[in-house]
Amino acid sequence: MRNDWFQIMQDMRVTGALEPIGVKGIIQPEWMRGDQLNELEQANLQFTIRPNRNPVPVDLIERPYPLWSDELKRLLSTFAPRLMFRLTGLMDMERQQLHPYWFMVLPQLEALAMSSTFDSSGKLNVLQVDGERLSSTNWPIIQLTDERLKETVILVNLALAEAILRRDYIGLRLQRVDRVESPNY
Repeated sequence: MRNDWFQIMQDMRVTGALEPIGVKGIIQPEWMRGDQLNELEQANLQFTIRPNRNPVPVDLIERPYPLWSDELKRLLSTFAPRLMFRLTGLMDMERQQLHPYWFMVLPQLEALAMSSTFDSSGKLNVLQVDGERLSSTNWPIIQLTDERLKETVILVNLALAEAILRRDYIGLRLQRVDRVESPNY
């Protein structure tokens, strides 16, 4: 099987996507790295959503921290049963509806290639990954770590990407990442 990887991200073309309020005040960046998980276990992860005339419950809410729909979480659990998930409720106060989402602690991998480029504000322009480092992981989904990254970059392997594409998920997209096969990390 080819060792292709894809960046999974929210499709910003979907208008009216659910947008939780107050997430940054509760979810801590350390939890994304797998630190202070006892705090995560005790946190109340309930958020209201920004009022919207036609809210769309997308399968991936990327910002400020990734939240995964119940359906997508089930697929991810099938591919990686050891992933840590924490239930998060998103409440639509206007309609009195609760949308279940999941906060996930992803395996971290330092595989951002030195050839990746950033704009003047530090935002990633061109994503390139170290193919050797990606080949070294058995996880089907990982979060890239690097001191240069200011945003969350999540990658899925080819098998998981194909499984995602075979389903009717809303509001997410996959983009193949360029691999650099040099020892110049």
